[in-house]
Amino acid sequence: MEYAMLLSVLAGLATGLGGLAAALLPTIDRKSLGASMGFAAGVMLCVSGVDMLPHAVGVYSGWMSPIKALGAAASLFVLGGIAARALSGLLPDPRRLAGNRGEGRAAAARTALVVALALAAHNLPEGMLTLLGGLENPAFGLRLAVAVALHNIPEGIAVSVPMAYASRSRWKGAVWALASGLAEPAGAIAAALLFRGALGPGLVNGSIAFIAGLMSGVSVFELLPGGLRTGGRRAAWLGVLVGAGGMLLGIWVLGD
Repeated sequence: MEYAMLLSVLAGLATGLGGLAAALLPTIDRKSLGASMGFAAGVMLCVSGVDMLPHAVGVYSGWMSPIKALGAAASLFVLGGIAARALSGLLPDPRRLAGNRGEGRAAAARTALVVALALAAHNLPEGMLTLLGGLENPAFGLRLAVAVALHNIPEGIAVSVPMAYASRSRWKGAVWALASGLAEPAGAIAAALLFRGALGPGLVNGSIAFIAGLMSGVSVFELLPGGLRTGGRRAAWLGVLVGAGGMLLGIWVLGD
């Protein structure tokens, strides 16, 4: 149990490693902010559509026909997108948050909050999966933890750069990224203490399909519009291409 829990903690801390980008970037201006939002959208759309959703469909296909498996996963995915839209609507308008920071910085703070919440929700089932994988097979658990850690790094960038821009504090951005990553060991602890009897592939993979929709919705409703508005079309779409391309490469390298 200790080894599996350690794997989950290390995977979660990788989000904080990505958050250090906010402290190391030479400058954080509107173009770099727009590019980072596009980058985050590319990462989240890619990992949701290419990795998380197909994984859930594959698991469900072991229990039902392919059409029903696709329908079940797609339904949860759509519900996640609806939840993302509702979350976006519940948060205050950037103009209400502006105060003496300026509307652009208030909008960046809102984006950082939405992305941090989405990634925290995403990291919970990842923590459960990492723990279960480590308990089932230590070698498999290690490979899974490495894969999770590598894609947590760009997710940390997605939180840290908007928060650093909004707060004018690079280290605050890094701390926010680390906090969202701590949901990973929290998920492992929940799996170990609260859901030991009820936790199974259906529940975990159902939550993965739902959170894939949540992350995609955050990308479509928050990150892409914010990146285009803040940094312009060229910076935002370049970020999308780099984020999606890098994540595709990572999924390919780490695939079976």
